[in-house]
This record gives sequence, structure tokens and C-alpha cells, in this order.
Amino acid sequence: MKETGSVVDTTSSEIAKANNIFDEEKLYEPILIVIGEGRVVKGLEETIKEMNEGEEKEVEIPPEKAYGVRDPSKLRRIPLREFRKGEVEPIPGRIVEINGVPAVIRDVSGGRVLVDFNHPLAGKVLVYKVKVVKQLKTDEEKIRALLKRRFRAKEPEKYGIRISKEEGLVEIKVPEQEMLGQDIQLAKRALAREIFEYIEGIGRVLYVEEVVKQKEEKMKTETAKAEEAKEEQTQQESSQSSPSQ
Repeated sequence: MKETGSVVDTTSSEIAKANNIFDEEKLYEPILIVIGEGRVVKGLEETIKEMNEGEEKEVEIPPEKAYGVRDPSKLRRIPLREFRKGEVEPIPGRIVEINGVPAVIRDVSGGRVLVDFNHPLAGKVLVYKVKVVKQLKTDEEKIRALLKRRFRAKEPEKYGIRISKEEGLVEIKVPEQEMLGQDIQLAKRALAREIFEYIEGIGRVLYVEEVVKQKEEKMKTETAKAEEAKEEQTQQESSQSSPSQ
């Protein structure tokens, strides 16, 4: 934020650690930006749209093109007892969820809680340091990037992708180890919708899931290795338990 100079978000783990906002569960790496999708603030999207691959830029974005100006009508006073019913301690500065909507506790006094439903960054001038790492040009590059985002795949290259504009088809072969991923079915439907929207000429998405039987020879080799390791461990334990001369 321009006013405080504080860092509120980053795709760099080093910057996150330096500013005490590092999250062990977050994956720090370049993110996918689809122009027109609206996943980032308007001002940042407009800036990126005019940038070239490899270009870096620092841009100042006013509230009107970020998270909006503060709206006084989004401030509400709620009886303290309502929070106690939900066993929530209303502490100024704490972010809570009320009827599915995030809000910030601003003040607690006289048995009432002042709740702010404005976005925490509303009214703030934001400064972004942004770099366009790569512009995706081919359909396969775009699909892999969408796949990585939706499936949270650490190795999207392991997914087989076949694109046939003649058939209007994208065929995606899902690796066996990914078949039981959390919310995999929802991710499949969401990815298909995005492919229809962003990849021209595609009307079908086919997911292929294949489980291959382990070859007998490979199984025998692995069994033999396991038995050999077990025998070696037994010998070591026997040697350690022998009395010294």
C-alpha cells in the first residue's frame, strides 16, 4: 500500500518472508492472468494488457481501479450478543464472516460492534511491481496453465493433452496419482467451461483415466529388493546384539 509502504501480497517467497506474511500452505510462483477475466483489479489488468513478455513495471493504482472507494453505507452496528451466540470474540481489526460475507471489526463499545463490510483495501492506493514472465500463445500452453490453476497440479506436464480442432475436442489424460484428488470432479467441470470460453473451436472436453496393471516382472523385482533389504537389516541387528569379545 502506498500510504504505509506495507506489502499485503506477493508471488515471491523471499519477499513474503522478509515482510512477515509468509504462508507455508501457499505456492509462491508466477500466476496466470487472463485478460478480461477479472481475477485481478482493473488497474493492474489494464497495465498488464499493454506490457510485453519479459517487461517489468511499477504502477500506482487509485482506489477507483483497485478495490473501490470506501462506502459509509457498508458500516453496520450489530449487537454484541449476536457474536456471543456464535462464540466469536469481536476484536477490533479481526476479519469475520457474517452471512457468508467477510467483514472487519472496527470498534466494540456500549454492547454494540461496529462492522465494516468494505473490502479491507477499499480506499487505498496500491502500488504493484509486476513482471510479464511469459505470454501464452499456443492452445496447449493455455490449456496446461488453466489445468494447473484448476487442478492445483504441481506437475501439469504429466497430464496428456490432445487437441483436435477438426473434432472440436480436447482430450486430457489424468495421471493415476491425481485421480483421487480433492474436489477433482468440480475441477474437471470448471476447467472444461474455461476451455470452452478461452480456446476457440472447442465444444467437447474428454477426460481419460487409465489404471495400468503392474507388470509381473516388475513386481517380482520389487519383492526381491524388499526381501533383500529385510535380510540385510536382520543381519545388522544380529551383529549389533552379539556380545563383544
